[in-house]
Amino acid sequence: MLNDFQSGKALTSLKKHPVAIALLSAFAASPLLAIAEESTMGNDEGGIEVVTVTAQKRVQNILKVPLTVGTVSDSMIEESGSISLSDVDKFIPGFDFTDSNMTQAGITMRGISSPNISVGGDPSSATFYDDIYMPRAAQGVVFSDMARIEVLKGPQGTLFGRNAAMGVVNMVPKSPIADFEGFIKGSYGTDNLQRIEGMVNIPITDSFYMRANFLSNTQDGVIENVANTSWNDKGYKQWDLGERDHNAARISFLWDISDTTNFQLSYDVDDLEQGPPMAVGVSEFAYNNGKSAFSSKAENDVRNGVEARDMYGVTAKLNHEFNDQWSMKYVLGFRDWETENRQDEDGTADITRYFDTSNNEDSDILYTELQINYVSNKINAVAGFSYSKEKVKQTTELNLTADTAARLITGDLNAQINGLVAAQVADMLGGNTDAHAEGAFGPGVTFEGAVQTLKSVMGIEDMDHMWNPDDWAGALNGLGLAEQIMAAIGMPGVPLTADIVSATGNLTYDIVSAQLPGLVGSSAPYIPEIFGPSYAGQFWRESINNTGDFTNWGVFADVDYAINDKWNIIAGLRYSKDDKDFTWDIPVNSFSTVPTNSLMPAGIQVPIGNILFPQVNLAASDSWSKVTGRLVTSYQINDDQMVFASYSTGYKSGGFDSLSPSTKSFAPEDSTNYEIGYKAVLWDEVIANISAYYLELDNLQRSIDSKAPGNSQAIPTIINEDREITGVEFDLRWHVSKSITAGVVSEIRSTEFISPDYYNGEGDLVAAAQTSSNAKANYTFSLDWMPDFGVGTTNFHLDYVFLKNTNGDRVGIEDYKKAVDAYFEDTELLNARLSWASSNDKLELGLWGKNLLDNRYVNSIGGLTADILGTPHGYINRGLEVGVDVKYSF
Repeated sequence: MLNDFQSGKALTSLKKHPVAIALLSAFAASPLLAIAEESTMGNDEGGIEVVTVTAQKRVQNILKVPLTVGTVSDSMIEESGSISLSDVDKFIPGFDFTDSNMTQAGITMRGISSPNISVGGDPSSATFYDDIYMPRAAQGVVFSDMARIEVLKGPQGTLFGRNAAMGVVNMVPKSPIADFEGFIKGSYGTDNLQRIEGMVNIPITDSFYMRANFLSNTQDGVIENVANTSWNDKGYKQWDLGERDHNAARISFLWDISDTTNFQLSYDVDDLEQGPPMAVGVSEFAYNNGKSAFSSKAENDVRNGVEARDMYGVTAKLNHEFNDQWSMKYVLGFRDWETENRQDEDGTADITRYFDTSNNEDSDILYTELQINYVSNKINAVAGFSYSKEKVKQTTELNLTADTAARLITGDLNAQINGLVAAQVADMLGGNTDAHAEGAFGPGVTFEGAVQTLKSVMGIEDMDHMWNPDDWAGALNGLGLAEQIMAAIGMPGVPLTADIVSATGNLTYDIVSAQLPGLVGSSAPYIPEIFGPSYAGQFWRESINNTGDFTNWGVFADVDYAINDKWNIIAGLRYSKDDKDFTWDIPVNSFSTVPTNSLMPAGIQVPIGNILFPQVNLAASDSWSKVTGRLVTSYQINDDQMVFASYSTGYKSGGFDSLSPSTKSFAPEDSTNYEIGYKAVLWDEVIANISAYYLELDNLQRSIDSKAPGNSQAIPTIINEDREITGVEFDLRWHVSKSITAGVVSEIRSTEFISPDYYNGEGDLVAAAQTSSNAKANYTFSLDWMPDFGVGTTNFHLDYVFLKNTNGDRVGIEDYKKAVDAYFEDTELLNARLSWASSNDKLELGLWGKNLLDNRYVNSIGGLTADILGTPHGYINRGLEVGVDVKYSF
C-alpha cells in the first residue's frame, strides 16, 4: 500500500472509494505525511512523488523528515468543528494551547508554557502564520480556510530562529489555485452559537488567481452576568461570562509569472470584540457566596469590561526556480494590532472589593526572510537570513474604587495599630519574645497573645473597613484619640460614637490624616491615604506605560546529505542576534483627596501616594546573541520504516519584565534536546510515529503571581527556573477496515524543576528547591467510521480526551486554590460529529456534539486580589454543546 501511495498509483482509486476521505484524513493527520504540500510532478495519475516539507524548508520525500511533527489536516479541522489551536491541541501529544484570553494566549510544549502578559518578553515556542512570525497578542487567530496546522516539537533554533526553544506552531492557510471553487457554511448550536464561513476561489486569468474567505463566530456566554453597575459608559454592552464575537477575513492573489516564478500577495483582517476573560467568583463575597463555580449567574461589575483586538496583516511571497538544482523563496510581512483587555479581577459586585485590570497594546512587526535551496542527488540544502523589527506600546492599568482603596488602607492601619500596641507590650515586658511573655504572665503565654489581650482591654478590634462608623469609632476610642477629636470638632466631653462619625462625614478622617503623620508610612506632614466616605464610588487608577523597540536578525544554513539510499545526515547552524530597548513610565495615580481641616487650604488637591506602583520613569537596553544548531541522522530500514536520532539546540531571547521596572534584564532561555524517533507504515494499515527525548531548558522565564515584602498585592512577575524533561510520545493511526479508521495519541513525561526562592501570591516565601513531577496519564482516542449506504458519503467522527490532573503536584500552591475541589478533577471530554455529503459533494449536513458527558471543570484559578481582598476567581469550561451545520460547495 505504501509503495502504491508513494508512486501515486493508489490515489485516484482511493478517491473513488467510500472510505477514501477517512483514510486520507488519517494519513493527513499522521506526522508521516503531516506537513506536506502535495506536488504532482510528471505523473498522469496525480501521484505524490515529491512534497514540499515546511518543517525543513526544502523539497524532499515525506518519509525522510527526521523530526517529531504533529499536524491536523483541513478535513480533521472540519470534522472536529475546530476554529482555534485550543480545539486541535488534543490531536497532538505534548502540545497544549490556552486561549481563555485570546489576546494573551499561551502555548505549552512538552510541559513548558510561555508567559505572554509581558510585552518585554517572548514565548518559548514560536508561532508562524503563512510563513510570518506572530508575536504574543497576535497568536490567537481563527481557522478560516486553513490547509493544515503543523506543530514541530523540540528546539527549532536552526531553521526558525529565536523563540523556538521548545518548538514551533505553523498555521498554513490555503493558497489560490487555478480552479473555480467555493463554499458557504453555517453552524448553529448551544448558547445561541452562530458561525458563518465562506470561501471563493476565482481564476481571473490563466495565470492570475484570487482566493477570499471569511468567518464570523458568535456565541452567548456560559454564565449570565447579573451585576447591576452604575459606572459603565452609555451604550456599553455588559457581557455575559464566556460570550464570544470573533470575525476574520482574508483575500489572496497568486500570479504565475512564468513556469519558474510565482508571486503571492495576501491581506487578512481580524476583528475581535467579546466578553472579557472569565472571572467566576469563588469567594464568600461572590454571587451566591461563591458556593459553586458552575452557577448559572455571576456578578462581574468591571467597568467597560471587554476583550478586543483590531488586527491586520499583509504578506508577500516570491518563489523562483533558477534551474533544476537552485531555487529561492522570499517572504515579507507586516502585521499591526491594537488590543484592549479589561477584565474583572475580583469576581464580585462588592464595591469595597472592586478591582479590574486592563492591558492595552498598540504594536506592529515587520518580518522578512530569504531562503535559497539547493538539490542534487546527494545534497538537499537550504540557507538564508531573517530579519524582524517589532515596535510595541502597552499600557497596563490597575483600577479600583476609592471604597476598595479604603479597604486596603484599613489593612495597613490595622497593621500599624497592632504595631503600636505591640511596642507598648514590648516596653512593659522588656522585650518582644514569647520568653518575655512567659516570664511576665506564666507558662504558655505568647507575645502575640499578650498583644491581643491588651488590644481587648483597650477595646481595640481589627477594622473590616475604616468607613464602617462602628469600626472607625472603636479604633479611635481604643487608641485614646476620641477626646482630642471631639474637642477639635467643638464637642468636648461628648463621647465619640458611630452616630457622630456618620453625622460628621469626612471630618474625623481629615483630622486623623492631619494630626497623625506617618501612621501608614507617609513622609508628608499629613496622611492623605486616610480619607472619608464622600469619595465612595470614585475610581483610583494606577498604570504602567511600556514601549519597546525589538530587532532580531539571523543567518542560517542546513544541509541534508545522503550517504547512501538509506542513510542521511543533516547538519545545520544559525546565528541569531537580538537587540531590545524598553521603557517604563509609571505616573502618580489618578486619585486625589480634598482635605478640609485647618492645616490645609480648602480645595487643594493632594495626590495619594501610589499603593501598588511607585512613580517611575526608566529606560533600559540589552542585547543577546546565540549560535544554535542541529545534527540529525536518519536510516530508512525499508520502504515502510525509518528511524532517526537528533541533537538540537534552541534559543529564546532575554527581555524585560513590563510590570517590574529594572535596568536588569532577565536571562535568555537555552534548550538542548536529544531525541530518537521511529516512523512506519506497518502491515499496510497502521501508521506509527513514536519518539523519545531528553531536554534541558536553562533559565525558563516563568510568570507567577508574586507578593513580595512591602507590596500590598500580588503582581505578575518573571522568575528564571531550570527544567530537565524526559518523555516518550506516541501517535498511532490504524486503518481497521475499509470503513473504520482509529487513532490514539499519548505521552509519558517526567520533569525535574530547579526553582529559585520566590514569594507566591499570598506573600509566602517558597524556598529554592529541586522537585520532580510526572505527566500523568493523558491521551486522545479518535475514531472515523464511513459506512457505505449507497447514497452519498456518511462519516461518523468521535474523539475522547483524558487528562490526569496534576495541579496538586505544584510547589507553593496557594491555600485558596486547594479549597476548590473542581480545580483538581481529571479531564474527560467526549466529542462527536455525524455528517452526510451528497454524491457530487455539493451539499453536506452535520450533527455534532461537544463535551457529551457534560463534565465541568475549573481550568484555572487566581488571581491578583485573592489574598489582599479574599476574592479568588476561576475560569470554567462550557458544558454539553450540540448543534448542526450545513455546507454548500460550488
